[in-house]
Amino acid sequence: MNQSIMPRSKSYAQEHRRYLADPRTVSGFRPNLKEMTHPIVVDRSKGVHLWDIDGNEYIDFTCGFGSNILGHGHDVIVDAITDQLQNDFSIGPQTPLAGEVARIFCELTGHDRMAFSNTGSEAVLGCTRLARNYTGRDLIVMFNGDYHGILDEVVVRGSKKQKSFPAATGIPKDYVTNTLVLEYGAEQSLQIIEDNLDRLAAVLVEPVQSRKPELQPQAFLKSLERMTANQPTALIFDEVISGFRIGLGGAQEHFGVKADLASYGKIVGGGMPIGVVAGRSEYMAGLDGGFWNYGDDSRPEAGMTYFAGTFVRHPLTLAASKAILTHLKKCGPAAYARINALSDDLAERSNRVFQELNAPMFLANFGSLFKIQFREDMLYSEVFFAGLRRRGIHIWDHRPCLLTLAHRPEHVDQFVTALRDTIVECQQYRFLPGQGVPQTIDANDAQQPTDRSASPPCLNAKLGRDTNNNPAWFVADTLNPGQYVQVGLPS
Repeated sequence: MNQSIMPRSKSYAQEHRRYLADPRTVSGFRPNLKEMTHPIVVDRSKGVHLWDIDGNEYIDFTCGFGSNILGHGHDVIVDAITDQLQNDFSIGPQTPLAGEVARIFCELTGHDRMAFSNTGSEAVLGCTRLARNYTGRDLIVMFNGDYHGILDEVVVRGSKKQKSFPAATGIPKDYVTNTLVLEYGAEQSLQIIEDNLDRLAAVLVEPVQSRKPELQPQAFLKSLERMTANQPTALIFDEVISGFRIGLGGAQEHFGVKADLASYGKIVGGGMPIGVVAGRSEYMAGLDGGFWNYGDDSRPEAGMTYFAGTFVRHPLTLAASKAILTHLKKCGPAAYARINALSDDLAERSNRVFQELNAPMFLANFGSLFKIQFREDMLYSEVFFAGLRRRGIHIWDHRPCLLTLAHRPEHVDQFVTALRDTIVECQQYRFLPGQGVPQTIDANDAQQPTDRSASPPCLNAKLGRDTNNNPAWFVADTLNPGQYVQVGLPS
């Protein structure tokens, strides 16, 4: 399974490596998979399709890591950014878009107030800082398996003895001493939280973990809401992915749980970089002192912390944000019902394929977010994802996948077909265990090609018939003498 279909993408990575330190070029690196480890370099996109610099076309199931819900190059976003580009994109003065976006955001999510940042990571930082500002406490609980961005104190792993350690080098140990990492969804975690409520500034939770979408513990989340309801301790939902993804009200609306603070990003920016900190007025007052009026003796009274950024409230980003939020409001729940049903269908059909082929995998979804999971550790699982890419399916190895409103049933059909073909191929070459649609024939059934127009896919290939009695090419199975493995169909 070589990657020769992407020679220019591979050459691009090599050409620029000397001066471009890009973590994506080394993602999934293993010495014996070195030659296939490089990003796909894309220079054109539209709808659900990507075209790389080698001219290959893909159906995109990564979708900007969740930032894209309308499909690439949607007119609503392109027109909004183009119009704003022609009018103003100055940095420093206040743009009228800030208040307009804030109003519609709070209307759709039900939060009292909101503030802007540049990224989801910054939004998480804003939430934790506001919780500490309000409570005067330092300790924050988060959970194993959560992803909250690149903030030092959330790149952390926990031990069974409730000790925290940096999950990456370059992070001082002292930076994670105020982060307590517990097991998500576990009753024991609820007890630990309740026992320590008077020490906690916040409980930070990714309501549905993007790396484990099959875990959707509604009762656990409701217990967190109950425990923190009448306490200074803030319940923080990280909705950077789930916000405007599962529905207009995000995971809070879906599970019927209201957080004190929440972080957003991705979809809210319409494809442009953005982060949002939102929540109850008493916590949000830490940014501006709280609500006050002109013309009387009112003034900012709440204690304030510090939170800023040069490109916060960038006019081009806010133009895209206003466009996407207005469009989603107009589309309403019906659009989410369609995309979530499409994802449910994709999950059901994919899991049927895994079961039929006896492949140790399953596909879990939370609305239009889904992820292929392995029931066993596969030594070369990256080869499976490479096989999908060779068949025109763009997803990242072991990463969450997503649908957009531009995806249609025919795109799901193509995904399921590519999934089946990739599994069969991986099983044939022993990269995956299990026996898919029968891939072997007896030696007596194999035959040399008699049709001069038939072109064997490789040396020593012989014609045979698969279990559906269709012509197919086979080569000798070196691991099972007297058996053959299918390598292709006659052209």
